[in-house]
Amino acid sequence: MSELSIIIPYVNEYPQIMFTIQNLMCELDGRVDYEIIAINNYIHWPPQCTSEDKGFEVIGNLAQRHGSIFKSFHYKDKLSHWNAKNFGIQKSTGKYLFFCDGHCLVGRDCLYQMFNYYKQHEQEINGTLHLPISYMLEKKGWELIYKPVIDLSKGELHYTFSRYRPSTNGKHYQVPCMSTCGMMISKKLMVEELNMWPTEMGIYGGGENFVNYSLAVMGYNINIFPKPSIFHYAEARGYRWIGSDWNRNRLIAMYIACGEELAELLAKDLKGSPETNQRIFEEVVIKCDPHREHIKKRTRVDIFEWANRWKSF
Repeated sequence: MSELSIIIPYVNEYPQIMFTIQNLMCELDGRVDYEIIAINNYIHWPPQCTSEDKGFEVIGNLAQRHGSIFKSFHYKDKLSHWNAKNFGIQKSTGKYLFFCDGHCLVGRDCLYQMFNYYKQHEQEINGTLHLPISYMLEKKGWELIYKPVIDLSKGELHYTFSRYRPSTNGKHYQVPCMSTCGMMISKKLMVEELNMWPTEMGIYGGGENFVNYSLAVMGYNINIFPKPSIFHYAEARGYRWIGSDWNRNRLIAMYIACGEELAELLAKDLKGSPETNQRIFEEVVIKCDPHREHIKKRTRVDIFEWANRWKSF
């Protein structure tokens, strides 16, 4: 059993993922009771994935040498960033979870401090804790957070980037939405309340929408931890996503978090073929209904009131 489980999904991200793992191990060794769970989500599925690199082989060898703290798995059921994370959650033993992509580095001491802070302030945080994001390793002061894009007349609950806002008192502060890369959350909240990511989700997009807006309607908070960023290495990934998959994931997130009416409005507003988007919407309502009912039973906040609160963020 570990206190902290770090979950890293990846597809063809060698050798960068080795630096990510080394960064995390150097950060936490001897300081935290932790485990790293790396999930290779490679599936030979042209045109979304082509040939596989040697990352899984190298990571497997590393796991054999560090079996007590490092675990390597291959999730082959579906090409899905979110289902790979779900698989990692199922294999985890930690009370707390931290999600990190296979092309990221955490700032010095920030994960160690973030973990201790979350444990000490979990009740006050009442939700998730996130690191700011930077895509520019060499430019301090370019840290980013998410800014909501809200237009419920079109079923629109999305996000864009905004400049990071330093804390005035050194403590966490609430935001309406944030990336799930660099997110810390209790396993209980992730599993029992959110019911993990929807299994219908495809490779990319929509996963942040699901977490952010499901937590919002359930009355939980999204919080920024005012410490150094998680740094993204913005190189091309070993996969590609397609527009209909992106639309499907966003419709899944909207339907589960907010219901059929807003999801149907979103289906009519999304780019792409209206007929295709309507078909996807109808499939989503049928296949995701159990997850929708799970969130609906826990809904405590009216999404229109929540949107009005955050519209000027």
